Amino acid sequence: MSRPDAAAAAALDAAVVRPVFLCFLDILGDPLRACTAGRSLRLSGTGDLDLDDLTFDGLDPTVVEIGPVRAKDGGSDAVSARLSGIVALDAPLLNLVGDPATWQGRTARLWRMIRDADGVQHGAIQHYFTGWMTALAITGDPANGQTITLTIEAYLAAYSQASNRSYMDQALFDPDDLSSRAALAIANGNSGSPLTGNTSVNFDSDAMNAAAGRAAF
Repeated sequence: MSRPDAAAAAALDAAVVRPVFLCFLDILGDPLRACTAGRSLRLSGTGDLDLDDLTFDGLDPTVVEIGPVRAKDGGSDAVSARLSGIVALDAPLLNLVGDPATWQGRTARLWRMIRDADGVQHGAIQHYFTGWMTALAITGDPANGQTITLTIEAYLAAYSQASNRSYMDQALFDPDDLSSRAALAIANGNSGSPLTGNTSVNFDSDAMNAAAGRAAF
């Protein structure tokens, strides 16, 4: 993730900041370019091939919400983008959402432009996130307005898969650690060394057996 340049960073200290967000969604057959400027923007001279000489359709910034980017080990957290206040969804949009092959796993890019209270741009446009579209959902109803939520995963996070490992896999990392075998033995009512045959646990009275059964739960 890049950082704002000096001019943009200085403008962020102002009492009022009106950033404009731009996005590119590589939707199969119909790439989407949009911005929150409230009107369409055509950019040039940025040096970014995904920005220059291309038109970004303007959206009302009050109905667009883009989540923050949080960096961590193994890649950034997923970023969500929401478009709310939709009264009715047309057939092409419904078909798009219903066909993951047109968007899932395809590139999404986000930029930010810093503007002051008068709408004057300060500094260069900052590219701050690139990832893959991984989930697209529609919530709400036409009567109260519907919301489209897009989830974008960073490349590292999208490549990383859950290990599905548990504490019982401890011996894979430390062959001399027999705690997982001991835990299984105890759970099954046995005692003794996990290296040798386990012995059953016996109690001298029905009351003690009952108490042990309750303790197990």
